[in-house]
Amino acid sequence: MIKFLAVLFVLSIFIPVEFYYLAGGLRLEAYRVVLALVLVYSLFNIKQLIEQADLVDILLLTFTVLATASFIANHGMQKGVESAGIFIIEVLGAFYLARTFITTPKRFYQINIAFIGLLTIVTVFTVYESFSHHRILHEWASKLTGHASLDPSLYTHYYIRAGIMRATNLFVHPILYGTLTAIFFPFAVMLMLFAFRPRYLVATLALFVSMLLTLSSAPLLSTLFQGMGAFLSHYWSGAKRFWIAFLFTGLSAAFLINIISNRGFFALLISHLTFNPNTGYYRMFQWKYAMDDVLDNPLLGIGISQWSRPEWLNYSIDSFWLLITMQHGIPAGLLLLFCSLYIVFHVLNQLHRQHSLYRWMANAWVLSFLSLILIGFTVDYFGKLQPMFFFTLGAIGWLRYPRLNQHMQKLEWLSHLRRQQRARDPVAPNP
Repeated sequence: MIKFLAVLFVLSIFIPVEFYYLAGGLRLEAYRVVLALVLVYSLFNIKQLIEQADLVDILLLTFTVLATASFIANHGMQKGVESAGIFIIEVLGAFYLARTFITTPKRFYQINIAFIGLLTIVTVFTVYESFSHHRILHEWASKLTGHASLDPSLYTHYYIRAGIMRATNLFVHPILYGTLTAIFFPFAVMLMLFAFRPRYLVATLALFVSMLLTLSSAPLLSTLFQGMGAFLSHYWSGAKRFWIAFLFTGLSAAFLINIISNRGFFALLISHLTFNPNTGYYRMFQWKYAMDDVLDNPLLGIGISQWSRPEWLNYSIDSFWLLITMQHGIPAGLLLLFCSLYIVFHVLNQLHRQHSLYRWMANAWVLSFLSLILIGFTVDYFGKLQPMFFFTLGAIGWLRYPRLNQHMQKLEWLSHLRRQQRARDPVAPNP
């Protein structure tokens, strides 16, 4: 049952945004229906989930309780419960789909290969869309459903840069498409390095081209963070003190720049690390005005109410962490951030204990999720990105089963990877 739901979830992510059904005020999309079924499945297996629960489960459940309290306190019982229900489906449904399905290295491998394969296939449409300025997949979907779900501005010159239209492919926005691709880019690269095959190189190049053609700074920033993360994970077990000192020095330098520069550290960062500096400064204004609502409503936030801003400032918030904190309060925001950082460093501490045949997969997860945490300060994980964030959070749960992992070394799929690794390096020792 859970394998069937996992397959449906992967496919549902690639269903165009035009395919939905309105049930009252609720927008039902395929991925939400699948995740709702996952929650039902989880309730029937609640005993097993309780036995396997760890600190991450406790932190995430506490976070959802705070978010639910925020919805009810700000919007009343009926609307609050409706909003909380969708939120719980996207958060816990996605997390426990990963927790209950991805219990072995093999399944982690399979789920990544499935996403990478589909992303590679749709790259053809990405190239066509970018250079023809024709959002062909959305046009087809609109004709089939009668729904026009894309923001009209996506068809204007604002989304054309240097003669290239920012690609959306099957998704609602270039940022969503680019960030989704960036989630699986580390796995594609690590697989290519671990067991080189032409098809792995093609997949890696396809993902990179897709990220480029979104013309979004978020996925490209994520590759920078992933490179930094690779350096961190490589030296983590032997140089923790060095990296703590490096982090402290970096934060001190940022603080010093913020004091001596009339623009400030974040202004300098945004103006140099975005395709469009105006977009970067727009995000700074979002932080400036949204923080007023955060400080005025520190415990339970403002829910999904309109936030305080000038008329010229758009209603959207381009920061996952800022939006979570503003909507659900400072405790909820800090709790989720702590939960995310905790699991990253917990996995880093476990890496040296893992078998070399699948240590690279754990490394790929660290690079992927660490970049999700970091770019979440400049991108909101809206639409399908929110459940993908929590799905990725739960996707490393297989590391909690060391005996099962040892048994997996004997399986054929790992032997197949071993043969590919030896083909690359015939003198490599037998792990």
